[in-house]
Amino acid sequence: MKPLSTSIRQMFLGVALTLSCLPVAAEKPEVTPIIDCHVHLFTFERPEGLGWIKKDNKILYRDFLVKDHKPIAEANGVIGVVVVQAGQSIPDNQWNLDVTADHKELYRGVVGNLSLVIGTDKFKPLFEKLCKDKRYVGYRLSGRPEGEFSEAFFRDLKLTAKEGRTLDILLGGYSLADAAEIAQRVPELKIIIDHMGGVALDGKPLDPNWVKSFRAVAKHTNVTCKISALYGRVKKQPAPQEIGFYKEVLDLSWECYGEDRIVYGSDWPVTRTSGDYASVLKLTRAYFDSKGQVASAKLFYKNAALFYGISELAP
Repeated sequence: MKPLSTSIRQMFLGVALTLSCLPVAAEKPEVTPIIDCHVHLFTFERPEGLGWIKKDNKILYRDFLVKDHKPIAEANGVIGVVVVQAGQSIPDNQWNLDVTADHKELYRGVVGNLSLVIGTDKFKPLFEKLCKDKRYVGYRLSGRPEGEFSEAFFRDLKLTAKEGRTLDILLGGYSLADAAEIAQRVPELKIIIDHMGGVALDGKPLDPNWVKSFRAVAKHTNVTCKISALYGRVKKQPAPQEIGFYKEVLDLSWECYGEDRIVYGSDWPVTRTSGDYASVLKLTRAYFDSKGQVASAKLFYKNAALFYGISELAP
C-alpha cells in the first residue's frame, strides 16, 4: 500500500481537528419524578359540604375535580398522587376512591378521614370495607375525640397498623403531644404529621415551645413529616414566595427527620390562595435540591412510595 500523500494527510488532520473542536452535547439533568402526597378533590354538591371553605372565598369556593387537577399534575412532572380527603364526611371516603377510579395510573392512593367513627363500633366494618380497595392507603384524623383517648381508640389504631394502613394527623384538633402519645403507644403504626406539624409562620422566629414539641415527636421513628402547605401555614395571605421566609422551619424539619422521613405534598388547590402549582413546587425544590439528588429523590418520590405502600399499585 502506498503511503498517503501529504495533501491527504493534511485533510484528515484538518477533519480531526474540526471534530475535536465541536461542542460536546451536555447531559440532560436528571429530572426527579414526583409523588404529590397532599392533593384535595372536592365538590360542593356533596351532601355535607366543606365547612372550612367559606362562601366568600372567591378562590376556593368552587369544585376541584380530576379534570381540573390532572392537567396541572402532568404539566409539572407528577407521576403519582395521594388524594387526601378534604373534610370529615364518612361517605366521602368512598367518593374519593370512586372519583379517581378511572385514573389509577395517576391517583395511586387515597387517604380518607375516619375522625367521626374511630373508637366506636362503626369503625371496624367500615375500615375493612374501604381496605378492600388497595388504593385506600389510610385515613386522616382531624377532629379529636373529646376527653382522654379511649382504649377503643387505640384498638382501632392497632387494627390500622395490622392492615398495613397509615395515619395522617392534621394538627389543630390534635396537638404534637397527642401525636407523640399515639406514636409511643402504637409503635407499629406508620404516622405522618401533615403540614410540618401545623407550624404557624408569621416571619418571626419559631415559638420555642412549639419547636420543643416538634423535636419530641420526631424522636419516634414511626413518625414521618409531610413537607406540605408551605403557603397555607403563613398567617398573612398571600404568602411570600421567597425561600428565605421558610428556611427556619425547613432547616428544623431536615434536622429532626433527615432524608428518610420526609415527603412532599403540595396542598393543592389551597395553594391557589398564594400562587399556582408550579410556584410551590419551585419553592420546595429551591431548598431540597440543594441537599443533593439522593435527598431530593427521597423527598419527592421514594419516601412516599415506601410510606404509603403505593410503589406496586401502578396498573
